[in-house]
Amino acid sequence: MKKIRLFLVALLIGITLNSRAQGNTAPDTQRDYYMYSCIEVRWANKANGEQCFVILITPGDNAQQRSSILKNDNGKAVVVRNMMEGLAYLQVHGWEILQPRENIGKWLVRKKVSFENLKKLVDNTTTYEAVTPKVQLTLNEKTLKVDYE
Repeated sequence: MKKIRLFLVALLIGITLNSRAQGNTAPDTQRDYYMYSCIEVRWANKANGEQCFVILITPGDNAQQRSSILKNDNGKAVVVRNMMEGLAYLQVHGWEILQPRENIGKWLVRKKVSFENLKKLVDNTTTYEAVTPKVQLTLNEKTLKVDYE
């Protein structure tokens, strides 16, 4: 009985020490990591004048904020026949629609990525400024004399 008790105590101490030794240095492998973007499926005209839909994306993978037409790995523009096909294309390629934005056709989306890729993205696109930037205030904030520091 004493051997069993001693074994259980040793096991619990080992588990406790192991969990403390890991700390916050390693990524949590039990959770998912995501890259976020805004997309819009819009009318467009092909070179021959035929109407189609394209997917405009504001990428979450670089500092660019302007939307651009989504392209495949070969650099060709993704063209679909309607909005629903655009959404299906995004889903097949790993994007998950979170919520619609201001109007029909605009969505906030996310795509599962590895912790390493997300960390690389954050490290490449984040800067740290000694002087705090001034937030561009809305008219209401200006009226209330709000100042974000």
